[in-house]
Formats: sequence, structure tokens, C-alpha cells
Amino acid sequence: MGVVSKILEKKGRQAVSRIKDVFSAGPEKEPDYPLGLHQNAILRFDPTDFILAAENFKIGLPSGDISVMAIGEFNCLGISFHRAYLKDLNDEEWILQVAHTMAGPAQRDEPAPRRLAAAGKQELEVILFQTIDEVYPDDWDLWLNEKTGLIGYKDFHTPDQVEYYRVFQNPGPDWASPIEFRECVRGCGEKFSINHAMMLYSRGVQAAAGEELTEYLLVSREEDDEGVMVRIMAGMPVSPMSLTIL
Repeated sequence: MGVVSKILEKKGRQAVSRIKDVFSAGPEKEPDYPLGLHQNAILRFDPTDFILAAENFKIGLPSGDISVMAIGEFNCLGISFHRAYLKDLNDEEWILQVAHTMAGPAQRDEPAPRRLAAAGKQELEVILFQTIDEVYPDDWDLWLNEKTGLIGYKDFHTPDQVEYYRVFQNPGPDWASPIEFRECVRGCGEKFSINHAMMLYSRGVQAAAGEELTEYLLVSREEDDEGVMVRIMAGMPVSPMSLTIL
């Protein structure tokens, strides 16, 4: 269970004892998120992107409708990011990450393509990540050593020996400093922060039609008041047009 899921589970239990206060104060206005995303939204994905990837990607097709548990936002490398933390019918955890430039708000009652045009946002990239492993290291030097640490090294091998190559500073030194940022997350009527130190990796994958697609691997140390862990996520670009958001 990821950091966000653990926090939300705890916050959810705490919220039961404060339900009267919540109703008396009234709901807090939710920020305008890209693509018309909002907490408790239901997402559906067109399977086309996943069919193209066939069985060569580590990431699979989400099972049925996916619910938005929380939404995070942060700035990194001069770009504004939003993350929708998702869970499917099999309790698999996903992240829909949107990198974008800021403009006007989206309208939730419009279809996704029309929302994009109306919002005036230049969508840079949308990636769907699926958690494939969580590690609670005893030896942090293995992960964060400034010469040989796994987070930031020029390549990364999964346990089944699939090799990914660092996206940033490639070509470059054998080891590059992880990218650090603080993410502010809203969920269960609460706000909390997660500190990240991450590196993004990628590999080319032959699709069913012979086209080469990109699969990402995001390796990140995640830390909050509850503890620290390493989360490894596989990701693939998805078209905003393939999303239905209810």
C-alpha cells in the first residue's frame, strides 16, 4: 500500500469522528484541476493504447471503472504537475500524471476533448503509472549513494532483469542526483505533503503493429510523517482523448 493510500486510510478513520464539524462548516471548494479531474471522479480508459502495447508492457489495462482517491500537485523542473491517485476494482493502485501549463479552469460537465479546448491548457504529457513494487529498505545507501545509488544510476533493472535507461542527463555521468520535490495532496477532506526524491527511466517496447512505444519506470523515495519507502511504478503515455471522466 502506497504512502497516499496509508494516509487516506488513517484520515478516513479520523474523519468519522469529525463528521458533524464537516457538515456545519460546509464543503471546501475544490481547486480547478486539469482535464476536469476532481476527487471521487470515475475514470474510464479507451483500451486502444493498451491493445497497441500488447503484453510487452509491465503496465496493464485497469480493471473496470477507476476511482480518484486524492489529487496532488507540485512544480518540478519548471513544469506544473498534477497527479490523480487512483484505485481500480482489484485494489490495484495507479497514478494519472498530467504535466501542463496553467490557463483557465476546465468545465466538468463537458466531454474530455471539449474540456481541453475550453480550458485553454496546453497539455504537455499525460502518463498513467501503475505501482509494480514497494520497498522498505534497511540499507538506504543502496538506493541513495551519491556514486552508485539505484535512484539516479544510469540504468535500472527490475527483478525480472528488464532494463530501463535514465531519461535525464542521458548521456551523462553514471549517477545523477535524484530530482527532489514536495507534493501537496488533497483527499478525504484533508491536506498533506509527501517529499519525493525520484528518477525517471524509460525503454522502447515493440507494439503489436511493429511500432516502437515508450514505457516509463518511475523510481521514487516517498516520505511523509508516517514513514518512508521506495515506490517503483511502470508508466505509459495515454491520450487525453482516450479518457472519460465522470
